[in-house]
Amino acid sequence: MKKVPLYLFFLLFVSCSCKKNNSLGPSPVPYVSVYTQIDISTPLYGNLNTPGGFVYIAGGNKGIIVLQDFLQNFWAFDRTCPYQPTAACGIIRMQQPDYTYMVCGSYSGQKLDACCASTFGLDGTVTHGPSTYPLKAYRVSQSGTVLTISN
Repeated sequence: MKKVPLYLFFLLFVSCSCKKNNSLGPSPVPYVSVYTQIDISTPLYGNLNTPGGFVYIAGGNKGIIVLQDFLQNFWAFDRTCPYQPTAACGIIRMQQPDYTYMVCGSYSGQKLDACCASTFGLDGTVTHGPSTYPLKAYRVSQSGTVLTISN
């Protein structure tokens, strides 16, 4: 009989600690209303017709990056780094020259001047660095060749 209450206590303890560790709270990137449409059949956005293709567009806090991953899903993220949202250098860019992940910082040619050295996967998740928050994502819906990006 003594093992049952101890077992229940252990389950309660584990479930409570998991909830605390998984909830980061709201993104540190400030909320900005976003609603824009782009037509990927036009030359300006034609890069999005290829898996791994991306474009930078206006909107959000420091701009928006729209990309197509290698599974042909479209994503849109605020270019504001969630680790240093107010720092001038805290801008998200595609990594060069492979363009297979995103980085916080700026490029001078092929050389990265890292701001916080955080890196993010094509789905916006943190892959390395001090950031514990993923990139702020916007909704992307597709109707024919038109992508609607909104929050």
